Amino acid sequence: MKKIILTILLTFGITLTHAEVAKNQPTESFVLTTTKGEKIHVSATTEGLDFKEFRGKAVFLVLFGHMCPPCNAEIPEFIALSDKYKDKLAIVAIEAQRYDMQKLQEFQSRKGINYNLVPGKESDAFIGHIAQRSGWSGAIPFLIALDKNGEVQTVQQGFIPKETLEGLIEKLTK
Repeated sequence: MKKIILTILLTFGITLTHAEVAKNQPTESFVLTTTKGEKIHVSATTEGLDFKEFRGKAVFLVLFGHMCPPCNAEIPEFIALSDKYKDKLAIVAIEAQRYDMQKLQEFQSRKGINYNLVPGKESDAFIGHIAQRSGWSGAIPFLIALDKNGEVQTVQQGFIPKETLEGLIEKLTK
């Protein structure tokens, strides 16, 4: 009887340990290419996303459109936040209205954007993954805020004022 109980406890303990280890293991991986030709390696975890190049920083993952007035209104805010919090925050903005790389590069230059831009036209698999996990319906702007451990803390649709974003950054980087 003792052997049976010991066997059950050991099996249960191994299962729990395996489940805890698996909790933060990547489930899917993606490589995003920015308008500057830089690669961003992203792995999905059960709690969020692991942005390899931005570990230890909060990440704003933004889905936006080049023709979207609220999205364009956020650009100066993101530029200022990117400058002010460059050691604490990474912004990865994916253009969801299907601009290709060249058009998005021109858009970035015209707007003076200093954060990571990724053409959605070349990131369908990642956008599909985000939509499926977050319940994104296609409305923009759409923000997923991840803390410095890569765990999703906020998912919000619509324009977000700079003051609110700054408060969120402080919360994410503690």
